[in-house]
Amino acid sequence: MNPRVRRASFLTRCLPGLSLIASGVAGADVQTPRAAIAPAAAETYQDHYIAGGTLAPDISTGDYGTSDTSGLARSIRVDGVVSALRQEGPGAAAGLNENGLIVDAQWDTASYGAWSADAAGRTGGSARAVAGNPYGDASFSIHQRGMPFDDGWQADNALGDINTPLIGLARLQPRFLLTSAPMQGISSEWRGPSGLQLVAGTGDPGIYEGIKVPTFLTLGGTTGTLGAQWSPAPQWAVGGEFAAARNVTLYYQSLDNTATTAALPHFSSSTGYLTTAWQDGTSRAQLNVIDGSVDGLGNSLGAWFDASHTRGPFTDSFGLFRIDPNLAWGNQVITNDVKGGYYRLGYQSRRWVADVGVDKVSSVSGNGVNTTFVNGDARYQLSRDLGMGGVATIRHSGSGNAWSLEGYLDEVNSLGTSREQVGYATDSQARDSTLTLQQTWNMRPGSHLSTSVAVDQIIGSATTPELTPTLTQRSTVLRLAVYGGGEFNARLSIEGSVQWADAVQGRAAPDISADVSLICQLTRAWSVLGTYYQSRVGSWTPLIVTSPLAPPTPTVIPATGERGVFLTVRYQAARGSHFAPLGGLPGSGSGRLTGVVYLDTNENGRFDAGESAAPNVTVILDGRFSTRTDSNGRFDFPAVAAGHHVLTIQADNLPLPWTLTNGGRIEVDVGTRDRVDVNIGAQRLK
Repeated sequence: MNPRVRRASFLTRCLPGLSLIASGVAGADVQTPRAAIAPAAAETYQDHYIAGGTLAPDISTGDYGTSDTSGLARSIRVDGVVSALRQEGPGAAAGLNENGLIVDAQWDTASYGAWSADAAGRTGGSARAVAGNPYGDASFSIHQRGMPFDDGWQADNALGDINTPLIGLARLQPRFLLTSAPMQGISSEWRGPSGLQLVAGTGDPGIYEGIKVPTFLTLGGTTGTLGAQWSPAPQWAVGGEFAAARNVTLYYQSLDNTATTAALPHFSSSTGYLTTAWQDGTSRAQLNVIDGSVDGLGNSLGAWFDASHTRGPFTDSFGLFRIDPNLAWGNQVITNDVKGGYYRLGYQSRRWVADVGVDKVSSVSGNGVNTTFVNGDARYQLSRDLGMGGVATIRHSGSGNAWSLEGYLDEVNSLGTSREQVGYATDSQARDSTLTLQQTWNMRPGSHLSTSVAVDQIIGSATTPELTPTLTQRSTVLRLAVYGGGEFNARLSIEGSVQWADAVQGRAAPDISADVSLICQLTRAWSVLGTYYQSRVGSWTPLIVTSPLAPPTPTVIPATGERGVFLTVRYQAARGSHFAPLGGLPGSGSGRLTGVVYLDTNENGRFDAGESAAPNVTVILDGRFSTRTDSNGRFDFPAVAAGHHVLTIQADNLPLPWTLTNGGRIEVDVGTRDRVDVNIGAQRLK
């Protein structure tokens, strides 16, 4: 084809949408000129579209498929990424390029279960290193799920950059969590009759890195787990697991809580875990015991007991715990050097949702801080469109007292759904007052938009015996955030989020973050994405006390950050899906299932502007097909059988203390030719 013809083809596909952006009428419906509509003869038969032509296209063989409908379901997405990046700050590189290839695929088999694979290869990128190891230039994983065997057995297997496996009882923890850490290795899980479950895995521990092209860094050493679980009776389940690590690097925090020994750059550990659980209707109890040792720090023991009981609208939850210092699970430190208990009472009716709890925590070694924490929240639904609520917390500890109070009003209005929220928090060194206005806007189908405006007034103080009067710093910070996306026309769409904050009074570090993509659909399978990315904390000059005998000194803190432009060429297709979509039967209809995993800061169940996405989190469809969220927390199953489905989110890569309710299980219904978008919010442990 003549190059000019190719360029003209590209422009005719994408420039109509760009012109809508420039004219500011992207959200308006395009009207057909009256002169272009031929008048119908009064008595002449006319063909009519079903439902007036409003049915959505069957995406199983449409936007994301091909005319090839033979064979079992399979889908693939390939992204080729080129970029230009620039860092800012002390020691920053002048310019970087993160170029690479990303492949994500799922396919079904008749006798060997469902398979999923993802891989990424990169050149360039960050030159940073951890523990002397440079960041890797590739990542890959292959998952097989639901391979059937005789007598009701099924097997799941994984190879590559995966997570250490855990038995089911280890994941159902309301208070303490054993962490399933990323590793480069192999794992296997077998499930059989009587609730029998066997898990095993081994590999090199590591972490994910990268902006658009995820790569994996191994931290050195090896880790492995071996466990089993069994239900000897309908109400009972017992299990145990063993984890070991050899010559691994502790990446996130110091292992030594006694402050008498330097943190170990490399260590080895062995840890055993036993658990038993009982459940009868709405009552449940579980006892956990852990025993482990770490090189140079001796043997440690721990035990915790959790129970809950629901009677009508009330749910009681309580527990006791005692965990010695210096306990690790593989190369990850678990919550340790604590003893105490907790109690929570929850109430839920048609109008009320309320929860109150108290935690009493003290240090086993005596080197930690003893704390009493009380929190309560309540929400009342005044009417169908109006709800109000509040949250209160009190903390009493040896390091000082602190408390916070927050109130909000949720309203469904003609523009969408809004939340007005006020909050106040104080401790021995600072006071923070916040007013936040959030709005999720009503948009035309295929588009979404939420905005947030917040004003913070922060008052900080620094006191020393020699400094009189107390140094007080006041600042007022304005925060704006936008999250949204949508289609300008059949070929052009936008998706992204922008957050901005700056001091309008006093001193505070300005910051901005943005991740915005413009997507042009060239053909049914090919598209081009242009992305602008920025994360920057600006330079500012706070007053810092350098000596109790000298006045505060203005000290310049330099700006740090990273920004860049990415160009992605994407190929995406789903074949065989018309006859056998993911999880479906031959001849069944299909739809598209997409979503985002995010950190639900205000716990309102919506992905609001200003909230953070969760990248590199594994999402499993019906226990068979898996994919990982991208840098924006998004996942995509392009052709899913119409009907009821279960999504399971593995919280392995969520930052602590974030976790998912209901074990990360979400149920959703998908219609034929439908697109379902699911927002899945993680919540802080309470």
